[in-house]
Amino acid sequence: MKKKTYPVANIGSVSLLMVFIILCLVTFATLSLSSAAGDYKYSKDTAGHNTEYYNACNEAERKLKEIDGILGNAYRNRSGDYYADAAVLLNTVEGITLDLSSDEPILTFEEKINEDKALKIVLTLNKSDNLSGGFYRITSWQEVSTAGWEGNDRLKLIE
Repeated sequence: MKKKTYPVANIGSVSLLMVFIILCLVTFATLSLSSAAGDYKYSKDTAGHNTEYYNACNEAERKLKEIDGILGNAYRNRSGDYYADAAVLLNTVEGITLDLSSDEPILTFEEKINEDKALKIVLTLNKSDNLSGGFYRITSWQEVSTAGWEGNDRLKLIE
């Protein structure tokens, strides 16, 4: 009886193909895992920043409510100059700067978001004869950096 022999090349090629497929699957799984971990870290950082930003916005809205009440009192109890009366009452609020040098005064304050950023709000006070739209207009509501910046413009050409 003749013994059947199997070609060695067919068994080796299937084994090599299986090893290659397993290596590909392991590589893609590793890349997928590292991508998912990076996305998770990014989304966590974004959620933290959004929470801090909206907490600062809430505090700014509370301060705007306080400013609105002060300007309302200044308008109702004005003795002569509405802006002068408002300036006296606004000096009691901490963190507000009022610039009366222009025709329409500008009121500015900041709310801290975190150690490196703040929310800067700029209001333009309306004239006392044009208060149908409110006591002020929000001119600017922006996030600004409060961290110091140190530029390094030195080039190490020769050591």
